[in-house]
Amino acid sequence: MKRSRPGILSVRTVNQYRRRDVLTYLGLRYYLENTAARTDQWAREVATHLVMTRSDPPYFRALHFKESTQEGQIEYRPIFLPGANEALAEAALLDECAKHRAFVNPDCVFSYHLCCGQDRNGVYQPYFGGLQRRHQAIAEACDRYPGGQVLYIDIKRFYPSIPVKLAIDAWRKHAESADFSAKWRDLGEHLIQQHAKVAERDGKGILTGPMFSHLIGNLLLRELDEECSKALPARYFRYVDDITLVGDADAVDRSLTIIRARLSDLGLELHDGGSPKTIRVPAQEWLKGRNDFHESRRAISWMTFIGDFKKFLLQNSAEHGNLHEAFRNDGFRIPVRDYTGAIHEASYLERMHHWAEKPWFRRKIQAVTIDSLMNQARFLRKIYEVEFQELIDGTGRMDQFNRKRRIPKLRYRAARLIYLATDETLRSLSPIASELPELHFHAEVMSAVATGNIDQLLSMGTNAAQAAAQPLRAAEKPATTCVQDFSKATEQALAVFMLNGVPVEHPKSAVGKYSELLQFATIGTDADLMKHGHPFIRELACLHGLTEKPRHPRMLETVFDEDEALAMDAIEQLQQSVSA
Repeated sequence: MKRSRPGILSVRTVNQYRRRDVLTYLGLRYYLENTAARTDQWAREVATHLVMTRSDPPYFRALHFKESTQEGQIEYRPIFLPGANEALAEAALLDECAKHRAFVNPDCVFSYHLCCGQDRNGVYQPYFGGLQRRHQAIAEACDRYPGGQVLYIDIKRFYPSIPVKLAIDAWRKHAESADFSAKWRDLGEHLIQQHAKVAERDGKGILTGPMFSHLIGNLLLRELDEECSKALPARYFRYVDDITLVGDADAVDRSLTIIRARLSDLGLELHDGGSPKTIRVPAQEWLKGRNDFHESRRAISWMTFIGDFKKFLLQNSAEHGNLHEAFRNDGFRIPVRDYTGAIHEASYLERMHHWAEKPWFRRKIQAVTIDSLMNQARFLRKIYEVEFQELIDGTGRMDQFNRKRRIPKLRYRAARLIYLATDETLRSLSPIASELPELHFHAEVMSAVATGNIDQLLSMGTNAAQAAAQPLRAAEKPATTCVQDFSKATEQALAVFMLNGVPVEHPKSAVGKYSELLQFATIGTDADLMKHGHPFIRELACLHGLTEKPRHPRMLETVFDEDEALAMDAIEQLQQSVSA
């Protein structure tokens, strides 16, 4: 029987949450094993109905690494992960929003633009395109004010500080403008109220984690964005909670005063002038970095490598085992996911026509082979290693702005070297990277991947664990830890390694009675987990079902659909840690 392709909404949801956290992704994969649930109609009708009629909101509070203090204490960003059913309903709601101009961002806003039409890449457009467009807009403003200033300012604790009443008011206003039916209006309001129920912070608290939160953040600031883009003395640009002003010094100062007052009316607050997130630089100085976001012009880049990599897997799906072995034998830790079951049953010409629409597939090169991929990986390994060494030299002595320019370039190369560099190279680069606080996360992941020792990494939470677990699994390397004191963060991180199928040698007595998440990671599901009091764990366990052993590692090594992105967790999670 011919197998039909999954609906657009299910693929979007899988792609979006694959980049965010492994738990919601796994829940979605188990949920979508029911072929009926893969249809857009299911997301629009059944998933939304189940969200509206449920009794308890199923959010899991995952601890993500945020930063390490000067005293060595780790600060976490709580990420509230929705259950699989809500993630699908959320995608349906956001798709409905994407059809109406009321939900289109103003030109001055560069974050979280909704996907629409046949786009399966995710619920939102990729973040990097927005960063590039913002950078170009700032450059054009600097050209207009060559004697002016650029000021970066940041809103404190943006999502958790949003007043629930104002969030509901903003939603109602825009839903009414779009002439939404009662179904969609009520669903959006219900989700906000569910966020508030979980947050319980003095009438504040839109959760960080659900994709719907990003839309609400943009709607809450819509009037501010429109007012500031038209009436401020300085030019105004926003990316999530990061605001940039460009203009003459006096105009920037007056604009800052106006923005502080308007944010205060919304219950929000900017970081003060002494914060490292507040940076002021002359426009002419800023323009030295106008090309910082230009794509590499090299014939071989990370983008071309990943495009050829996916092209090979789609055209030669049965060869994924041989490619994995070739990578591993040469010291690479590149996860080779299995597309065998995801390529829909169509003729060869139909598949070629579909893939030919993708930019990564259209690149005109000779046939991609295992040898050609190996050569590209070796080239990138060498060039990124040299560039990382050159870039990090002297960075610690730079002024605030030039350091801000340099750090993203170092992070970019460090994240890719986690997949490409040899163990010996990573062991040598990790202590060098650790000298910069901005690279603490990267340095610890480098060390854990190179040595297999995860003592330091476990305390850093689930995003750090996932960043290291995927390359360790690809290298077929076990992990070890001597940690005796297991906190909530270390238990969650340990579970992530086990979910990925990474063997972890640890003192059994130190863990004590396994938490429900560790139980799910190690045994899959039992009757108790399927009746667990926590709605997220209960839903996840029921979706997994009773099996002899957990199915998580296999699920993470296969893809749901041929349009599912090749997620590189060290890159995605390291990016999330600095931009969420």
